[in-house]
Amino acid sequence: MVRNLSDLVGILACALGIALVCLMVVYAHNTTEGMAADVRAFAVLLQRILFVPQTVLEMIVILFPPVAVGLDLLLRRYPVVALRGLMGLIGGIVVAILLVFVLAALNPEALVTGLSIHRGTGSSITIPTYVAAITGLLTAVATPASRPTITWSWNLLWISVVVAVVTTTTSLPGMAIALLVGRMMGYAVRYGLGVASRRAHGTALVEGIQRAGFAPVRIDRVSTVRVSETGATLPGVQTPQFFSDHRLYVMRTLADRIYNVIVLDGDRQVMSVTVRLWRYLRSRAVERRPALSLRQTAERTALLSYTVRSAGVATPAVLAIAEAEDSMIIVREATPPSVSFADLEPEQVTDEILDAMWAQILRAHRCGIAHRTLTPDCFRLSREPDAPTSAIWVLGWEAGDVASPELALRIDLTQMIALIATKVDPARAMASASRALTEEQLAPLGPLLQIPAVPKPTRDRLTAPKEVLAKLRTELAQDIPDAPVSPAQITRVGVRTIIMTVLLMVVIVVVLTTFNLTQVVEAIRGSDWRWAVGAFGFGLVGYAGGAMALMAFSPVKLSFWRVYACQVSAAFVALAAPAGLGPAAINLRMLVKKKVPTPVAAATVALAQVANVVVVVLTLVVLTAVTGSALFSGFEVTPGMLVAVLVVAVAVGVVFVIPRSRAWLLARIGPLLRQTWPRLVELFSSPYRLALGILGNIILVASYITALQWAAFAFKVDLPYVAAAIVYLLGTSAGSVVPTPGGMGAIEVAESASLVSYGVNAGIAASVILLFRLVTYWIRIPLGWFAYRWMSRTGDL
Repeated sequence: MVRNLSDLVGILACALGIALVCLMVVYAHNTTEGMAADVRAFAVLLQRILFVPQTVLEMIVILFPPVAVGLDLLLRRYPVVALRGLMGLIGGIVVAILLVFVLAALNPEALVTGLSIHRGTGSSITIPTYVAAITGLLTAVATPASRPTITWSWNLLWISVVVAVVTTTTSLPGMAIALLVGRMMGYAVRYGLGVASRRAHGTALVEGIQRAGFAPVRIDRVSTVRVSETGATLPGVQTPQFFSDHRLYVMRTLADRIYNVIVLDGDRQVMSVTVRLWRYLRSRAVERRPALSLRQTAERTALLSYTVRSAGVATPAVLAIAEAEDSMIIVREATPPSVSFADLEPEQVTDEILDAMWAQILRAHRCGIAHRTLTPDCFRLSREPDAPTSAIWVLGWEAGDVASPELALRIDLTQMIALIATKVDPARAMASASRALTEEQLAPLGPLLQIPAVPKPTRDRLTAPKEVLAKLRTELAQDIPDAPVSPAQITRVGVRTIIMTVLLMVVIVVVLTTFNLTQVVEAIRGSDWRWAVGAFGFGLVGYAGGAMALMAFSPVKLSFWRVYACQVSAAFVALAAPAGLGPAAINLRMLVKKKVPTPVAAATVALAQVANVVVVVLTLVVLTAVTGSALFSGFEVTPGMLVAVLVVAVAVGVVFVIPRSRAWLLARIGPLLRQTWPRLVELFSSPYRLALGILGNIILVASYITALQWAAFAFKVDLPYVAAAIVYLLGTSAGSVVPTPGGMGAIEVAESASLVSYGVNAGIAASVILLFRLVTYWIRIPLGWFAYRWMSRTGDL
C-alpha cells in the first residue's frame, strides 16, 4: 500500500472548492441564482423525456452502487478495497449531515438562503446526503474506468444529479457542495488507508524492458541506502536531483552489456510537478516549465539526451523508452567507472579538471542548451585506465531546456562558478571562469551571484553561501571594475509576496463583510471635501518635520529643501518597503551620498527613528494629561492585565538569565548602542540641535494625527485629538510589525478596528481610514516618484 500525494492534493482542492462555493453563494448570489434558473429552464423538457419517477431514480442510485460495487469487490477478493469504499460512504454521510447541522445552528442568513430550496411558506437546507455518500464510495474504491460496475455507478449518479438540480429538488450550490464533500472524504480514505501500488515491479518491469528491445538477465536496484527490493547498494551512478524523484536500476543483458534503467512512477510525479512548478513560479530562470505527465517527462529526457550529445557533450545516451503499469521506463547507457566531482578532495581539483568542466558546458551553450540545475554531483571524472584526467561526464540534463534564453545561460555560468567554489577558494573559482569566458560573458554574472540562482545541493556544500557569493562578486569587481555587482531581481514569487497577497485578501474580506454600502454612500454625499484637502496639506507639513529632525541629527550640514525632497521621495520607496523602513533607507542613502561614513549614517538614521518613537509616546501622555480626556477614565487594571505584565517580566528575566539568549540579545543590540551612543552624547551637547530634532518629530507626528482627525471630520465623525492619536499609534505599530509595503493591510485593519471600538460605524470607519491612507500614502506616491527621479539626476540619491 502507498499513500499518493495526488490524493492529498485532491483533499485540499475539494476543501478549497467548498469554500469557493460558499463565497459565491454569499457574495455572488445573483450569479448563482441565474445559473440555477438557466438549469431549471430544462425542467419541462426533462419531465417529458423522463419516464422513471424521480424518487425511484434516487432509490436506484442509493441502492445500486453500494450493492454492485461491494459484491464485485468481494467476489474478486478485494476486501480491503471494499472496506475503503464503505468508509468513504460513511464519511460522506457524516460530513454532509454535520454540515447541515452546523449551518442550522449558526444560521448565516446569506449562506443558508443560497443553499435552501423554498417550497410554499417554508424552506430547507439541501445538501443531498446520498450524493455525498455515493461519491465518497466511488472515489474511495477506484477511478471510474477501473471496473464496469464503477463506471455504471458514476453514470447513474450524474443522471440523478442533473435531474435533482433541474427539478429544483436540490439547490445548485448544495449539490456542488455534496459532490465536493464526497470526493474529499473519498480522497481522505484513500490517503489514510493507502492504495495498491501500480508501479512497475518484478514481472511488469521485466516485460516493459523487453518491449523496449532488451533481454535482461539481471536487474539490480541502485540506491545510496539499502533497499528492500534487491538489497543492492551501488551509489553514485546518477545525479541525486533526478534520482531522488525516480528509481534507478543497473541491468545486465544476454550480450553481457550493462545499462542503466530509470523508472518514472506516476504516484511520485505529483510531488515532482509540484516542486518544479513552485520553482518555476518563484524563479525566472532556475527552473523551466514542468512536464505535467510521465510521458512528457520521458520524452523531454530523450530530447535533451540526443541534443546534448549532438552538441559534443559527454553524457549517457537514452536508448529506448517503454511504458509498464503506471510507470515509464527509460533505458540509458551506463556511465563508465567514474567519481563525482562532489567526492573529490580540494587538493585533487586541478586547473585541467576545471577547464574541462567549463568546456563541456560551453559546448552545450553554443547550441543554445541550458542545464538549469548544475551541482557538484552533475560532473563525473572518468576512472578508466586509459582515460585522461580531464575526461568529464555531465549528467542531470533532464531538467534542462533547448533554445534557452540568455538569462538561463547566464544562470548556468553562475551555478558553475558556485559549484567550483565548493572545492576551491573564491579567487581560484573566479580565475577558472576568467580563463573559460570572455569579458563580455563574465561581466553580467555579478548580479546573478546570489542565493536564488544557486541550487540547494550546491548551497548545502558551501560553508557560508552568502559570504562565499559576496566574495565571488568582489573578485569579479576586481577583475572587471566596470562590471555591475548589485544583485538582480530573478525571483517572481517569494514568501513575502505570498504573505502580502494573503494579507490583502484578508483586508478585502474584512472590508466587504463590514461594509454598509448605504451608510457609506450617504456619508460620502454628506462629506466635506475641504477637510480632505486640509488633511492632504497636513501630510505635506509632516515632510517638513521629518526634514527638520534629520537635519538636527545629521553630522554634516544639509540643505532643508534637499532633505524635504528626500522625505517626499520616501513616499515612492515606501511602495516596496515595510512601514518606517522606506524613509529610513532613503535617509541613509542620502547621508552616504553626502560622504558620511556608513556606520555613522546608520547610527544617525537609527537615532532619528528612536527619537520619533519616544516623541510619539510622550505626545500621547502629554495630550492625555493636558486635555483631561475621558478616554481612559473607565480604565481599570484587571487580573488578566497583571498576569500579562507578569508573563512579560518573567520572559525578559529568563532571556537575561540564560547565558546563550543574553549573548544573542547583546550581540544584536550592542553594535547599535555602540554606534548610537556617541551620536547621542554629541546631540545632548548641542541644545539647539536637540530642540530642533524634538520639534521636527513633534511636527511629523502631529501632522499625521491631524490629517487623520480631519479625515474623520470630512465624514462628520467627531473624533477627539487624543482618540485620533491613539488610532494613529495603533495603526503605525501594526504596520511596523507586519512586513508589507507601507504597512498596507495591517494599518487599514488596525485603524478601522480602533475606530469601530470607539463607536464609529464599520462602513464609515473604513471610509475614514481609506481617505486618510489616500491623502497620506497613495496620492503621494507619484510625487515621491518625481522627487526620487530629480534627486537621482542631481546625485543626491
